[in-house]
Amino acid sequence: MLRAVGVLLAGALLVAGMHSAAVRGLADAHYTSARLTLATGTMPGGALRQDSLAGAVAAVRQALILEGSNPLYVEQAARLQELQSLARQPRDREVREGLKLSLAQYREAAIMRPGSPYVWASIAMLKARLDDMDFEFYGALERAARLGPWEPQVQIALADVGLAAWPWLARPGKDIVLAALERGLKRQDRELSRIAVIHRTRPLVCAEARDGMARLAAWCVRK
Repeated sequence: MLRAVGVLLAGALLVAGMHSAAVRGLADAHYTSARLTLATGTMPGGALRQDSLAGAVAAVRQALILEGSNPLYVEQAARLQELQSLARQPRDREVREGLKLSLAQYREAAIMRPGSPYVWASIAMLKARLDDMDFEFYGALERAARLGPWEPQVQIALADVGLAAWPWLARPGKDIVLAALERGLKRQDRELSRIAVIHRTRPLVCAEARDGMARLAAWCVRK
């Protein structure tokens, strides 16, 4: 009798495990589909096609329905919400509300995966977009730099935030950005120079560069 119960229990656990694995696999397929859609849906100028964005949003929604506790899916949903908001006309009053919703989703992802430098970099960027450079902003900036100092996309994000908001950054934030630039210039000189041209703050940044940063010093004297 006990042996029969044990066999039945083992069978039930096996079925449950197979079902769970199938759900995770299907959710991951939707997530992967969203990533591929974003990667292949850009136009020559770099803008994202609206049909690609809509397709990616639908795919991530399905992934979240199947596995809502996966931080990667939550983070991707936050990114898509951000892209949807930024695709609106700049003066549209719904842009700010959409960015706030994206920020809330990034915060949720950060709670679920606090060791991800990408989440913290995204929070810092959104806070800067919202002109809300408070304690949370500087905390996110510091965590992104500490957790992913040599991650290329994190370096780019920190430089983008710093170059855009340089005149308003407090000293600790400027030091973080300068260090990110020094590291990033090792392999991402061209992209960092492009960002600097967009924000037009390179002279201001170079005027406050610290001693001992050889790559940054060479970058600053280059025309």
